[in-house]
Amino acid sequence: MRFAVEEINNDSKLLPNITLGYNVFDTCYLYNNIQPALNFISRDYIIDPSRGFTQYVPNVISVIGPDSSDAAETTANIFNLLLLPQINIFATSKIMSELRLPSCFQTIPSSRVQQQAIRDILNHFNWTWIAVLGSSDEYGYEGVQQFVEFTSNTNICIAYADFIPIKALGEEVKWENSVYNIVSNISLINVNVILVFSTDIVLLEFFKEVVELDIPSKIWLATETWSLSTDIYDLPDIRKLGLVLGIALQYVKIPGFDKFLMNVYYQNRSSFGKSRAEENCNQKCDGCLNTSLSNFLGDSDRVSFSIYAAVYAVAHALHKVLGCNETYCKMKEVFPWQVTKALGQVNFSLLNNVINFNIYGDSPTGYDIIFWNRLGGTTFETVGTYSGSGDLNIQSDKINWQTENNVIPSSVCSPDCLPGQEKQQKGQYKCCFICVSCVAGTYLNKNGTCESCGADQWSTERSTFCYNKARYFLKWNEVMTISLFVATIVGMLLTVVVIVTFIVHLSSPVVKAAGGRMCFLMLISLMVAFLSVLAYLGEPSNIRCIMRYPIYSIALTICFSYISIRSFQIVCIFKMASKLPATYDYWVKQNGQYICLAILSGVQVLISCLWIFINPPIVSTKPLSSDTVLLDCSQFGSVYNILQYSYNALLSLICFTFAYMGKELPKNYSEAKCITFAMLIFFVVCISFFTAQLIDVGEYGIPINAGLALVSLMGINGGYFFPKCYIIFWKPQFNTTKHFQTTIQSYTKRGSGSTK
Repeated sequence: MRFAVEEINNDSKLLPNITLGYNVFDTCYLYNNIQPALNFISRDYIIDPSRGFTQYVPNVISVIGPDSSDAAETTANIFNLLLLPQINIFATSKIMSELRLPSCFQTIPSSRVQQQAIRDILNHFNWTWIAVLGSSDEYGYEGVQQFVEFTSNTNICIAYADFIPIKALGEEVKWENSVYNIVSNISLINVNVILVFSTDIVLLEFFKEVVELDIPSKIWLATETWSLSTDIYDLPDIRKLGLVLGIALQYVKIPGFDKFLMNVYYQNRSSFGKSRAEENCNQKCDGCLNTSLSNFLGDSDRVSFSIYAAVYAVAHALHKVLGCNETYCKMKEVFPWQVTKALGQVNFSLLNNVINFNIYGDSPTGYDIIFWNRLGGTTFETVGTYSGSGDLNIQSDKINWQTENNVIPSSVCSPDCLPGQEKQQKGQYKCCFICVSCVAGTYLNKNGTCESCGADQWSTERSTFCYNKARYFLKWNEVMTISLFVATIVGMLLTVVVIVTFIVHLSSPVVKAAGGRMCFLMLISLMVAFLSVLAYLGEPSNIRCIMRYPIYSIALTICFSYISIRSFQIVCIFKMASKLPATYDYWVKQNGQYICLAILSGVQVLISCLWIFINPPIVSTKPLSSDTVLLDCSQFGSVYNILQYSYNALLSLICFTFAYMGKELPKNYSEAKCITFAMLIFFVVCISFFTAQLIDVGEYGIPINAGLALVSLMGINGGYFFPKCYIIFWKPQFNTTKHFQTTIQSYTKRGSGSTK
């Protein structure tokens, strides 16, 4: 502090024509802080509580220190009455980071940052099974409590937590028993990492006793209060305890400070004798006067920069309060609350470090990660850093882990599970678990639990992801697909041939007997049905599924309706026209055949529309094996599909019935054999269709259904139209009006003869 004050006083720009002074008090124990605190807030050694403090000027306008959490909290509550700023340079406390003490500031990382740094170090090395100790004072209690709360929702498990008693005169046996119990409990829980929140004075006595108890080697995590303690480092046999890894304030080199310390060191040794020192100190100063230069310098810059930054922060605050420029400061009385307000607004760079304070009074400083090196060289070796923003950087290879091949020691309750294994908690600690392999058909998700694969996915045992099952459908490059495609095209071409033939011979008796122009509706329906068969080929889609079932069924219904009506109409001409002439005339004049065709087809259209709009067939998957799914259309064999097939079966029975009724008609008009052949083929198709569903033919279901549809259509084409084409092309003598009249006359005479 003295170095910083002298440096600022020699600076002509920061506080021009202003000279800073200071009072230094030694606070070697808690209650010794009350005396200097009262001195600081007094004015001419008088404190009048009845006066208002807004215009009150105490002996000092800012306080730097003290160096322990207990002492800092005590003085902070006193200074907060006057809003007298206190800048902590070594002590961390959660209370002093809260807004209820707005006059408190810190140039070291807050307790929150320290907790984050320790947590991140544990996570970095995957040390999840630890013990936590704290000294029996405010710092220890608060540190342990905060860390337990801070890690409650993390993967870190605190297997054991306890507090190190303070050794008191006359209670040595009780203290030794307490230490023995702590060591025994740590040995029982089998942890390898012990985190210690303690002051160095308490921990020094603790480690002396622990060394005697011969505890197995451990990793000790040190907080900033003892991570640089040379007294603990120099304890005899301290290396038996194991490895010490800790955090310390970031090292910042202050230019000229070493030279300043050397001058102070030599001046003190030459200017003061032993008796003179004892007269001027409130404690024995033999140790200070007899210490070596190297110990006097030590690693002081770590703490010194916090003090250095605190002094400069006050100077910048005064620069603002006094309205200073680079050459002049307005001389006026300064009140503590003004300095407190200005400290909350300072923002400057000091030795490449940004100094400012957030709303909690914390500054954005970080830590160095320290390793206690026993191999010579640097005693406290820096092996990493932790920034105030939470960035951790550790060079693990610089640490002597004291293990074979220098492997990082483990500290876990249960070893990590293998890939594809789920952790199932064992006991009360989430770090203790058993590993259970995910079975086939499941995988280990990001949450660490086994989850079932999708319907079209598969996995092996202990899998961390699912594979997409191979999708089977009729691919265009397969022999079966090509065969069905060729057969469908042939059927369509034959239908086209029939259409062209009927167009060319539209006025011929055979075409007229087949229905004339009306038969083209049936032929077009056949073409649509053949197109629907093509929907079985290639990868299914929702449109293809509608083409396969509803559209195909409607086309087939039109064909059966036409054959039924045509058969009925021929029977009426030869058997009913003479007996019921009025009914027949009404049928002809009112276009009964068209009305019946519309009604019969409309029923199927209604079923199809209900199907499509309520629950249409869509693409679905069906498992074939552990790694293969059949890509097919849903609703196959559903209620709607059965209704459609049943309705078409009913129409085919009607066709068969009317065809049988006309089996004695003239050969030119009798189509019993042809229709019976076509209907029998359809019946076989229906039986085969439902049989294939019952026995589950797997991937052969699609080609079988496509083949059955083709057979049904070929049966209609071959049974109804091919005989007529045969007469047109190869028996033209039967395709004459004279032949048809002769056949009708013969049927009439045969009918008259039978009547007589």
